[in-house]
Amino acid sequence: MIQKVSIIMGIYNCQESLSQTLLSIKDQSYRNWELIMCDDGSTDATFDIAHKFTLQDSRMKVIKNEKNVGLAKSLNHCLEHSTGDYIMRHDGDDLMVVDRIEKQVKYMNTHECDACGSWAYLFDNNGVWGIRKLAEKPEKQTMVLGAPFIHPTVIMKRDRLLEVKGYSDNWITKQRLEDYDLWVKFFEKEFVLYNIQEALIYFREDKYSYNRKTRTFRITETRARLNACKRLKLPYFKRVLALKPLFVMMIPKRALRKYHIWKSNQQTPALNSNKANIS
Repeated sequence: MIQKVSIIMGIYNCQESLSQTLLSIKDQSYRNWELIMCDDGSTDATFDIAHKFTLQDSRMKVIKNEKNVGLAKSLNHCLEHSTGDYIMRHDGDDLMVVDRIEKQVKYMNTHECDACGSWAYLFDNNGVWGIRKLAEKPEKQTMVLGAPFIHPTVIMKRDRLLEVKGYSDNWITKQRLEDYDLWVKFFEKEFVLYNIQEALIYFREDKYSYNRKTRTFRITETRARLNACKRLKLPYFKRVLALKPLFVMMIPKRALRKYHIWKSNQQTPALNSNKANIS
């Protein structure tokens, strides 16, 4: 049996990148997929571009929110329309390597695994500039320092996502932390999580984005981490590490930017025949 993969994607004002993203999905070596896009009240041509693609490929579908409601609700809206055995995340400005779906489905079928992500190439308008790596088997202690996954790299068992009732709509998810909240729920259920140790997407991020996190966001991020520590019953001595975003606020932005770029450049991405067209 060839499992069906439902790719769920919230899209909002991404007219400049959406066509390239959708082409990277159409070019996948794995063919049994459907793409459910939810336009979250875009004010540019995003919906029109998505609709044009649905006319060309019956595996693609686009729905539309009457007003902007945020990514969590948009993804749940996609989930309601999905029919796949696996649910895969992707975003409207990222790109898939040509065998991303094939590799992740194979991994899910050959491992005791409820969800798996991967590493990601980091790129901007000037091309690939780094790579982001994550631990192969993240544990719940991971949540003290950050998320165990790069959100748009993840594939999940459909029944597991439904078991936790999809994405939550709360004070955490309203602050662009919808994925962090979901992983807490996964760990609460003791789901098994893995990361494939290779980059399977191109994640659009410029070198200066890390500096743009506001003080308000870092405070909210700290609250979310402390809340995760409580929900996951982590030892008190480890909860001190959850205060990292507050300490980061004290570091000069120039030094923070240099460290972020250095860390992402520790391994120069080796691009191969599976690379996406990012020109």
